[in-house]
Amino acid sequence: MISVKQKPVFHKIVISISVVLVLLSGRLPGYSQPVPGDVFKEFTFIPEYGHFGELDPESKRAFTEDYWINKPRMVIKTLDVELDHSIKAEMSIEYWGGHTGTSQQKFKINGNDWIYIPQPENTPTDPHCYFRTLLGNTSVPVPLEHLKDGKNEVQFTCGPQICYNFNFGFYWIYSFTIRVYYDPSVKHAEGIIISPGEGDILDDYPEIGLKATGGDSAVRNLDFIGYYEDFDWEGNGLFRQWHYQTRYGKKFMHIGSTGKDPYSVKWNTKWLPDQDQPVKIAAVITGENGYSFMTPEVGKVMFRRKDRSVKMYKSSDIPEAFGVRVGRTKYCTIEIDSVLEEAESATLLLSTWSGKCDDGSVHEIRMNGKRISDNFGSFHDYSYDFLSVPLEYIREGRNEISIYSLFEGHGLEINWPGPVLLIAF
Repeated sequence: MISVKQKPVFHKIVISISVVLVLLSGRLPGYSQPVPGDVFKEFTFIPEYGHFGELDPESKRAFTEDYWINKPRMVIKTLDVELDHSIKAEMSIEYWGGHTGTSQQKFKINGNDWIYIPQPENTPTDPHCYFRTLLGNTSVPVPLEHLKDGKNEVQFTCGPQICYNFNFGFYWIYSFTIRVYYDPSVKHAEGIIISPGEGDILDDYPEIGLKATGGDSAVRNLDFIGYYEDFDWEGNGLFRQWHYQTRYGKKFMHIGSTGKDPYSVKWNTKWLPDQDQPVKIAAVITGENGYSFMTPEVGKVMFRRKDRSVKMYKSSDIPEAFGVRVGRTKYCTIEIDSVLEEAESATLLLSTWSGKCDDGSVHEIRMNGKRISDNFGSFHDYSYDFLSVPLEYIREGRNEISIYSLFEGHGLEINWPGPVLLIAF
């Protein structure tokens, strides 16, 4: 029986104190994102080198490198926004949670109150104690009075590590977007979903289509998005949601995008899990004038394959700080409640950070003691990894997923909410 070492009691006390400090010292996030009928513009800050890091300004770590000793804190980033006819605003952040336990990840705009960055949901304990990479889907409201028409100054910071502490509170921001919503009377492109229709039944690889219905701007681009059950591409701990992630403000891991009439895409459902609840589909249309419009959703759509099935099995027993280096091993489990006799193929899907090392050291993941892959992600960056699993490695009932590394550098990290196993029948 595999056991996970428990942390001492003071760990929970520190977390509780941290929560109290958050409540006293800043704004807590209320998650937000566009809904059908919204009109908005997105203003995205893209760092020159692809990301920027923020270090706990009170870190007591005895740094030996000039880079860390002299690293500027809370460097101002500037971003122009337009506020004419605005009614509300929010910010979405693409970020890696950084060193385990890094707390008080927050930003402020134009010297106003700090606003806390959303953390993943559904973690058994404090989300700061889990590895995490969140990519833009989950946003936090920003009071309009914090913004200026034109140039805005944005600063980020963080606090100490509240668990697994080595005095190095630190995280990365890949990009951030200020989304400003406007009165619907502003000129914008419009359209409606024409395929599927309300109550339709979809099979594999369906065509998803939209009809532009005029409005006051030509269509530049549109993104089809859906509300359904799938792997948590967003990193926010939710499996059933409007699915898309952003990379430097552009949508990925969604149904698809197009900028050409006829406005339709083929939805790649090869590994989309079977859906036991209705699916909703909408589109975000961006006009040539820069305004975006979220179309009315088409609901009560059923996704039912005729000739095959794909089942998704989620992991459990996911430990805090699910990462390894220098000879360590950690585990989680996946329960299979299906008969595997008719299984045809399987893949393990997971979000990792630094799933590859740079010196050839062992950096591996196993299922039931058998290696699935070694050095399979990206070095010192996030990755979404599809790993083929031989069917003979899989058991009905309890399956053990383990990670192991001999690398002396950055550990192999598995992000919340852990891996899923997809099996096609």
